[in-house]
Amino acid sequence: MKVNINAKSINQVVNAETINIDQRSGESESPSSDESASGGIFISYRRKDSADVVGRIYDQLVKYFGAQYVFKDVYSIPLGSDFGKYIIEAIGKSGALLAVIGEKWLEMNDAGKTRLDEPNDFVRIEIESALAGEIPVIPLLVRGATMPPKEKLPPSLEKLSEKNGIQIRPDPDFHIDMKRLITSLEKYINPH
Repeated sequence: MKVNINAKSINQVVNAETINIDQRSGESESPSSDESASGGIFISYRRKDSADVVGRIYDQLVKYFGAQYVFKDVYSIPLGSDFGKYIIEAIGKSGALLAVIGEKWLEMNDAGKTRLDEPNDFVRIEIESALAGEIPVIPLLVRGATMPPKEKLPPSLEKLSEKNGIQIRPDPDFHIDMKRLITSLEKYINPH
């Protein structure tokens, strides 16, 4: 499947008042691994922290860029695939990584550690891989979260605290924030 994105279609997206996810143009929500495009958008998130708002973000991005340009684990990883290997490969093909940060993103466990302190934490691995590969990392702050301070992050993720991000607020501001994000993401999409 090939998607043509031009300046006119992007302007129509940005100027849209509302987004109706039920008006999809027959595109599959879950592209096969063969359809995944390079230069797309990788969404990194914690299910416990932000799965519902990530679903809304994903729907908006798919509506405008097409499913083959948006990577979300539950829709993009084929069943039976090696999860860790697949996400590393997908990040390497991505034009940008969206690090969705909610209020529980840095939540401590009973031992006083965050999941990010664990070297095998997938969110940590995803962001580390993007930073190491010099792939743009864009923090999306949801549910009133703020940027995590450098001192609360593992050394390999300290650069995250220096990244310019965007708040994705609930309605009535959700669509305004998504328009701004979509406009910013246009330069990272490689529709070949």
